[in-house]
Amino acid sequence: MGELHTGVSGEVLTAYGIGSCIVVVCFDEEKPLAGMLHAMLPEKMGKAHDKNRYADTGIENLVKSMIDLGVNIKNMRAKIFGGARMFEIGNESDAIGSRNIKKAKEILERKGIPILGEDTGSNYGRTIEYFVAEKKAQVRSFGRDIKIV
Repeated sequence: MGELHTGVSGEVLTAYGIGSCIVVVCFDEEKPLAGMLHAMLPEKMGKAHDKNRYADTGIENLVKSMIDLGVNIKNMRAKIFGGARMFEIGNESDAIGSRNIKKAKEILERKGIPILGEDTGSNYGRTIEYFVAEKKAQVRSFGRDIKIV
C-alpha cells in the first residue's frame, strides 16, 4: 500500500489483495511505458508524509513519474482497479472504496487523462497484474473468472 512503481516493455506491475484501496495504472498510448499506484485513501489530510498512500497526491506523483520517463501527458491513458466495499458499514457513498474511485476519476479527468478500462467497486478483493508491453491487466479474484482489462 502506498507504493508507486514504473515499468517498461517486458515487465509486469503487480498489486496484491486490493480491497477498498484504489490502483491506478497510467500508460503511454504509443510506447511500452507504464506506472502503477496503490493508494489507500482518497485524499491527503494534514502533513502526512507518504503522499502515495492517497489518491489525490499519489496520482500527481504517478503522472510526474511518467513524464520523467519521457511520456507526453497527451499520450497518457489510465486504467483503474479496486475500490471495493469490503464491509457493510454506513452508506455506500461514505465507503472508502467509493470515495477512492470518485477521487481517482476526478483527478484523472482534471488532468485530461482518459480512463480506458476499469474493474472497480463490488464487494470482493482483487490482485492486478499489468503487462506493460501488452497494455493489459489481468485481474484475479477468489472464486471468480480472470478478467482482462
